[in-house]
Amino acid sequence: MGKIDVHHHIIPAFYHDVLSSAKIPVGTSIPSWSPEASLDLMDKFQIDAAILSLSAPGAMIAGGRDEVRTLATNWNDYASKLRAASPEKFGFFAALPGLLDTEGAIAEIKHALMDLKADGITLFTSYGNKYLGAKEFEPIWAELDRHHAVIHVHPVQSREPMFTTPFLPQPLIDFPHESTRTASDLVLSGRKRQYPRCKVILSHGGGTLPYIAERLAKLGETIFRGVLEEKSPRGDQIMEDLKSFYFDSAISGSANVLDTLLNWAPRDRLLYGTDFPFAGGLEEYFDTALEDYDMDDKLRELYYRDNALTLFPRLRALLG
Repeated sequence: MGKIDVHHHIIPAFYHDVLSSAKIPVGTSIPSWSPEASLDLMDKFQIDAAILSLSAPGAMIAGGRDEVRTLATNWNDYASKLRAASPEKFGFFAALPGLLDTEGAIAEIKHALMDLKADGITLFTSYGNKYLGAKEFEPIWAELDRHHAVIHVHPVQSREPMFTTPFLPQPLIDFPHESTRTASDLVLSGRKRQYPRCKVILSHGGGTLPYIAERLAKLGETIFRGVLEEKSPRGDQIMEDLKSFYFDSAISGSANVLDTLLNWAPRDRLLYGTDFPFAGGLEEYFDTALEDYDMDDKLRELYYRDNALTLFPRLRALLG
C-alpha cells in the first residue's frame, strides 16, 4: 500500500547556509538533504508521494523583514520546481515570512496558493510570544479560510525564556507541548470554529492534545469558563473542535501514542508522516512500530493514504 507522507522536510542549500550562519540551537546538527535522499527514503518505506515543508525555525531566521520575505519566496519557488519535475511524487506546503508580518504573510499566501498552486501552507506554533489563536492573526486566518487552505502546523522553539537543562532541548520535550498549546489556543479563542474552511494538521500525533483533551474540554467549560471570549466554543463544542484537527504520525508511531490517539481521534483525521530528515534516522523505527501496530485494513488505508488523498485533490487525480 503506497503511503502519503504529509510531514517531510527539505533543506535546500540556501536554507542550510542560513541555518548554519545563524547557529540556531535545533537540538541536533542540521541534517544533510537532497532530492535523491527524499526519493530513496520514499522508496524504502513505500511512500508514493510526500508533501514537502520547511521545518523550524522557518524563514524568520533570515532576520530583517525583507530578508525573511525573500527567503520564504525563494523556498516556495524551489519547492514548486521540485514538484513540477515530479508532480506525482511531491507536493508542498508553502512557507510564509511569519505571521507578525501581516502584509507579507497575506501576499505570500496569495503567491503560493494562486500563482504556484501550493498544496497547502506551513504555520508554526507561535510567532514571537503569540500562539495561533491571537487576534492579531485574524486577517491571515481569514485569507487562509478564503482559499480553503490545508495548513500544516509545525512546532517551533518558544522565544519566551523558560527553565530547562542541557538534557531537555526543546525539540525533545517542548515541541509536543507547543503543538498542544497552539491547538488549545485556536480552539478556546474560537478561531478554529471561526474559520471552518481551514483544514489544520497537527504534527507528531497532536503532541499531548489527545491525552489532555478531556481535561481541556471539561475544565474549559467549567472552572476556567471566565477566560473564554464571545467567539469561544461552549460545552460539547470544545471537544468537537479539538477533534476537528488532523494528526500526523511523525515520530509518533509507537504503541503508547497510538493507543491514546486511535481511541480518541476520528478515523478520517489520521495522516502518515515521517519527519524526514529531522527524525535523526528513526524513520525506520517509527514506521516499523506503526506497521506492527494492530489495526484493521480499512483504518490502515485511511491512515496511510486515503485521508491524505481526500485533503489533496491534486494528488488524488494523479494517484487515484
